[in-house]
Amino acid sequence: MSLTNALFSSVSGLETASTQISVIGDNIANASTPGFKEKRAEFSAVLGQSITAGSGFAQIGAGVLTNDIGTIFTQGVFETTQRPTDLGISGRGFFVLEGGFGRSYTRSGIFGFDSNGFLVDPNNNRLQGYGIDPETNQSNGVLGDIQVNLPLSPPQLTSEIELAMNLDASAEVVPSPGFDTADALGTSSAREVITIFDSIGSPRQATVFFTKTASNTWDFNIALANDDAHPSTRTGDDFVVQGTGTLTFDPDGTLAAQSASAFTFDFDTTNGNEQNQAVTFSMGPTGSSTDGVPSTQFNQQAVTNFVSQDGFAPGTLAALEFDDDGKLNGVFTNGVTSSLAQVALANFGNVEGLSEIGRSQVIESVESGPPVLAPANSGNLGSIRSSSLEKSNVDLAQQFVNLIVSQRAFQANTRTVSVANELLANLVSLGQ
Repeated sequence: MSLTNALFSSVSGLETASTQISVIGDNIANASTPGFKEKRAEFSAVLGQSITAGSGFAQIGAGVLTNDIGTIFTQGVFETTQRPTDLGISGRGFFVLEGGFGRSYTRSGIFGFDSNGFLVDPNNNRLQGYGIDPETNQSNGVLGDIQVNLPLSPPQLTSEIELAMNLDASAEVVPSPGFDTADALGTSSAREVITIFDSIGSPRQATVFFTKTASNTWDFNIALANDDAHPSTRTGDDFVVQGTGTLTFDPDGTLAAQSASAFTFDFDTTNGNEQNQAVTFSMGPTGSSTDGVPSTQFNQQAVTNFVSQDGFAPGTLAALEFDDDGKLNGVFTNGVTSSLAQVALANFGNVEGLSEIGRSQVIESVESGPPVLAPANSGNLGSIRSSSLEKSNVDLAQQFVNLIVSQRAFQANTRTVSVANELLANLVSLGQ
């Protein structure tokens, strides 16, 4: 009869209200869990029976059931931290983890390095990423553990020197025979010392001597310090010339021509470095060219305006940082910044179909479909925010409102049970 149906409907209401309160309690408990996504209980009505009424057929419900516990995958706000390995995903995607139980996925970006240099989460799952192609500085497409073993940045030998100076137009002409290494300072009008690097990163001292030989005409001599030159080329003087050339200036002081630009440095090889090292030398643009910093000859004391060379010594790892593309960049003591790996992200056709396994991790399921893996900030995947953690997207105010509504629903269903019980008791008393 209908009173019995009312009891069963009320019991189902009590069950769903309890489920709703449990879900809300879980949301509130995880309000501070990084990467946590709000859950929502979804209900549907149950059809009990159809009856014949005066106007035709009528239907009576049999209560309610829990249809699903859905997950709301909206973006959480970011909390700034002081750890560069704390990562947040701005947009779609999940971090990819490998651990003792296989592959899993998470939005919680709390990572750090273990004793073996692997980037791991608090549960010792290894973060997955791609290696870097040294030629293109882009992902090589090979997915694997992100590991850093405090590498050395290799040296780079000097192959280009750029120098821009103002040579004093009022300098006196040095008489013939001009520059002499036996009296390098006395037979030159200006000079500039440049530190360059050989094939194994050893610093070498190169000095460019400028000697005024005529109006608007200067000779330059590039020399190595005696100890840096190969023993077979040493003469007993302080310097060993590696190449010479001539600079010609226009009457307005602009550089008109440079006679030589390619030289070979004959280094001492005691440390095992390459002996003959090709180097190009430029004093800046000539004539109407504007490519680079120009050298000039004005009536002002000699001064260096710009000096550059493309070599550097080996360097040790000084710091690590992640960029928006998820690239792990190593900053080395020699000033070089090199990409070491790139974080991989995964996306699914139905993220609500993922199965939770605890510890803020999910795994794929039949409902979610297989993962699509790609570097961060590519395709429809989100970008990476370093030194940030994505906070839970739970709105506590809304959760407390939902909790009050669920409490009232539970109380109302208990009242329905109480009323139906009283009416049934009255019905039983009619037969006494």
